[in-house]
Amino acid sequence: MTALVEKLVPDSIKKLIPYQSARRIARDMDKTENTIWLNANELETCCQYGERQDGANSHYHRYPDYLPTDLAVAYREYGAATLGCQSEIMAVRGADEAIDLLVRTFCQPGNDQILVCPPTYGMYEFCADSIGITTAVVPLTESFQLNLPEITKQLPDTSIVFLCSPNNPTGNVLHQQDVVTLLEATKQQALVVVDEAYIEFAPHTSVLHLMAQYPHLVVIRTLSKAFGLAAIRVGFLIADSSVMSYVARLVAPYPIADPSAEIALKALSASGVAQMKQQTTQLIAIRDEFIHAVSQLSIVDKIYPSSTNFVLIRFKGNDNFYQYLLDHGVVARSPAHEESVQGCVRISIGSAESMDTVLRVLQNY
Repeated sequence: MTALVEKLVPDSIKKLIPYQSARRIARDMDKTENTIWLNANELETCCQYGERQDGANSHYHRYPDYLPTDLAVAYREYGAATLGCQSEIMAVRGADEAIDLLVRTFCQPGNDQILVCPPTYGMYEFCADSIGITTAVVPLTESFQLNLPEITKQLPDTSIVFLCSPNNPTGNVLHQQDVVTLLEATKQQALVVVDEAYIEFAPHTSVLHLMAQYPHLVVIRTLSKAFGLAAIRVGFLIADSSVMSYVARLVAPYPIADPSAEIALKALSASGVAQMKQQTTQLIAIRDEFIHAVSQLSIVDKIYPSSTNFVLIRFKGNDNFYQYLLDHGVVARSPAHEESVQGCVRISIGSAESMDTVLRVLQNY
């Protein structure tokens, strides 16, 4: 695995010396109670507006941990029964930062390319475009599965393959055997990154257990979806130590703000995880009930199977149902820029009351 990583990492990254943030320096020292920290131009006391509402002593005047180890440990404990993973875990500012870090670490403009399989999450290509990296595009099949023969043709020039499973915007899970076949084909060639942002809605489909056999597999997770914490921007990158050692060089000096970390730790506690699982079970029930009801409407051509907290619906005719919903106070998502999902609308699953409202709007069309 080390040989593959050394092959993929640009020389500029190999030479990069990580920024020595205040907390990175502190991590290497034996802290004592009498230590006076005067190395980061921080205030020694917290201003009144930084006081915590729970009355505890605030530490907001100090920079946060440069790589929040408490969060990484908590996430490993949260998934200990199911992850089956001995790789390293890094807390990042949402899944989007994980994607960006991987592209910037392992791809060099004019030399490397990533590969994506649309329709899929747009940030993979966006992050590549933002630094001048080429994107090879191999669309999913009609059943929204991997087109392995066409992907294989692109592998010699590819540094990272980005997959999303369960996939956004289609909602389906990629066949795990296809992922294994791809992992076999990329052993000496490229990293395979699987974005599992929606995995709590289909936990049995995770690929994390494959990491022991395929160390070039990288997995991205987030607290934005099933945990319902999109505002705090906390995600996780899970990868072999050889991958993480280079990614860590590009991480921002203080990637996770303390208030976000504190909320995330509460979410990953036993009670927080239990609450998430209960909410997920309820949401899946609402989703399935909504799918059943909408499937009875004559305007619906097809509802794609969903293992997420959204559903992709193809409507009949040429009318713009995204605009129709918008005109009636329902903001959905139009994936019309992707040819294979023309005429479709992606609808997130909300409360039972919200989904009843959407249903009535569609019934009144």
